[in-house]
Amino acid sequence: MWLFVPTVTLAEDSADQHAKLELVSDQDAIVPQRQLRLGIRFDLEEGWHTYWVNPGDSGEPPRIEWELPAGFQVSSIQWPYPSRLSTPPLVDYGYEHQVLLPVAVRLPLGLKEGVTEKIGAHVRYLVCRDVCIPGEKQLVLVLPVKAHARASSDLPLFDAARRRLPKPIPEGWKISAVSVGDEFLFTVRTGRLATDPEFFPLQEEQVDNAAPQPASAIPGGVRMHLKKSNHLLKPISHLKGVMLISGMAYLVDVPVAQASR
Repeated sequence: MWLFVPTVTLAEDSADQHAKLELVSDQDAIVPQRQLRLGIRFDLEEGWHTYWVNPGDSGEPPRIEWELPAGFQVSSIQWPYPSRLSTPPLVDYGYEHQVLLPVAVRLPLGLKEGVTEKIGAHVRYLVCRDVCIPGEKQLVLVLPVKAHARASSDLPLFDAARRRLPKPIPEGWKISAVSVGDEFLFTVRTGRLATDPEFFPLQEEQVDNAAPQPASAIPGGVRMHLKKSNHLLKPISHLKGVMLISGMAYLVDVPVAQASR
């Protein structure tokens, strides 16, 4: 859902004034039989933001239409975990300052060294502050095919994005969710002290985005109280999201039990 706040300057404004986009690679060449990493880099003006895969109470995530050479296959966006962006009474999930949205590219067999390959990306996105402005950008990256490649100047951005990608739940952790009244009791047992928990729902209108997420320490873990969305009209079978805990992000898909009466 997009939230537009009327303003007399909106018609004269453009997304290009507040966000610079570039299609980048982690290396300076395409190497046959080696995976290629690409990404859309957003450089956002101070005070402006764009959105995560679940935008929260308003907004829309960036969408990419790829124009690839024959045989190239691109993954879906690998989403770094977002920040909570509060504009009371709303809370969005998104990115400020700079973010890289990476993808992995599988290369075909038979690439010939010495040729160049052209990759295009048509990006539709939304940038917001106290107004929201839709943007559209056609990006192009041309890379030579070589036997060896060197790291590009954007490699640190790929490394930073990888550190923010949610990881699978470690073996030995126990996670549960119980539906109780107007909230989900979300329990994580890691076997050690867990600090600064935060939950980002992957599906809209399950969790109240703007509600506090009070947490309390329990033996070997932490328990969070996630208020249900007012738009949640029927029980859900699974709670899916990204859990940030002790500075690390994990991908969560946990069955929801109904509290016994």
